[in-house]
Amino acid sequence: MMKRSSNFIQSFALTIAFLLISTASLHAAPAVLQILLIQNSGWMLPFYDDPNSSFKDIVAELAVRIQKYGGEQVLVASFNQTWGENKSPLLHYEGVDQNRIIEAIRSIAPARKPGKTTYADTDFKEAIIEAITRYSPGKSCLLWIVTNNRNSPDNSPETVEKNKEFYYFLQDSPEIKRIVAFPYPLKVQSRTQPNFSANGLMIYGMAYGDSADQTLRQMVSINAPFGGKSARLKPLNAEALTFIPKAVKGSNSVEARMPDQKTLLLSFDATEKLENAEIIGQFRNDFFPYDIRSAAATMAAGFHGGKEGITAKISTANIYNIPAGGLSPDITVTISIPSIPSPWNPEVIFGAGYQAKGMIRFELKEQHLEISKDFTKAMSEIFPNDPLPDLFVPGESAKNSVTMQPVLIQVIYPVWPMLVLGLLLFLIIGTVTAGLIFLRREKICRVSIDGVQKSFALRPFAKAVIKNGLGERVGMLQRGFGKPVATADKGKNCILRVT
Repeated sequence: MMKRSSNFIQSFALTIAFLLISTASLHAAPAVLQILLIQNSGWMLPFYDDPNSSFKDIVAELAVRIQKYGGEQVLVASFNQTWGENKSPLLHYEGVDQNRIIEAIRSIAPARKPGKTTYADTDFKEAIIEAITRYSPGKSCLLWIVTNNRNSPDNSPETVEKNKEFYYFLQDSPEIKRIVAFPYPLKVQSRTQPNFSANGLMIYGMAYGDSADQTLRQMVSINAPFGGKSARLKPLNAEALTFIPKAVKGSNSVEARMPDQKTLLLSFDATEKLENAEIIGQFRNDFFPYDIRSAAATMAAGFHGGKEGITAKISTANIYNIPAGGLSPDITVTISIPSIPSPWNPEVIFGAGYQAKGMIRFELKEQHLEISKDFTKAMSEIFPNDPLPDLFVPGESAKNSVTMQPVLIQVIYPVWPMLVLGLLLFLIIGTVTAGLIFLRREKICRVSIDGVQKSFALRPFAKAVIKNGLGERVGMLQRGFGKPVATADKGKNCILRVT
């Protein structure tokens, strides 16, 4: 078990590294101010005065990495607890200059109470509220908090209870949309206080407002290649499950797969005339680090475009014991297929097929979540004597959850309608071309005027004036599709013959 727990911690370290390195999927995220709050109260002393501590290197690397997300503007501040002239949080730098950001981080030292030799206490709630109201009033921002997870306002020894109060405050604050946590193993020993040591840090990411939530959500969505997960503290009433398809029951020609991390793609040939698709798959528990012990499950589906009669159902009314980040036993999701258009429909012909986009909605009621035992063990190694699981106990908002998963139905049509249309178009173009050539082609016509012949060059539907040997007009020559016709003018006494 020790080896398994050690691997778990390494996975977390790799997760945070990957989270902060990769930028590929974040270009669409709106720009938000990122506030880096670094704890410098007395509880943090070993991280600062251990000569072998890499604490500031880690924080500097964190700052460099997050600068790539959500805009370049980074604010560096230290926090403890306000005491007289000692203000918390304290601004050290705000801007885009990477060298100055790192310089500001390296300048931070443990804070003392004014006029005293004792170090400053810690107040998490004050730090969060003041950072938002002072540095990003009325605007969305993303807060990164580097801490040893000791909350001790007014030097309170009841740090566990204070942590709980702080946690419930965060859970009950609607403006804080998302909270994730990254444990970071780091052994340090105080040089000045030999009995004062620590095994690691906690890095929190908190999204204040919708724009920051979008940025943070994209950040945590790209950690999958390392197999690790960010610990989600909030929200616990949404994004609970992902249905991962494995096969379609009773058909080898209907394909169900997930081309990205979320969208359920169902594709089949139009000749299948599919009315219902029974998809065998599994639920993935996305509530890491929580096991889903039990929940009543329902689902529904809807498609864009006003299509009616679309239904969806699952083969079980309840789910049990899905481990954090793990998979459920096989279940069947049945989705009714909307009526597909004719192969001659312009949307099909010119769109190279047909697609119906929609959503499937999974709802879990009477949801019972429980902290993962593997996570608890890993935390006990980083934060010994600190019952962190109490901090992660789900609140009232975790009783029910709703998850929306995109679904895309893709119908593959035969190519012969396109071939027929192409042949028809070819014939039309050929006919029009031949007609244009015919209309532009001149024909030499000979007309006998009282026995004297004259030649005329006429295109189809063209006319020419006929004159006698004296240059007087005596009639008209007109050509249609057939043989030209010569007509004498009224009152002209002459004989006209077309030869």
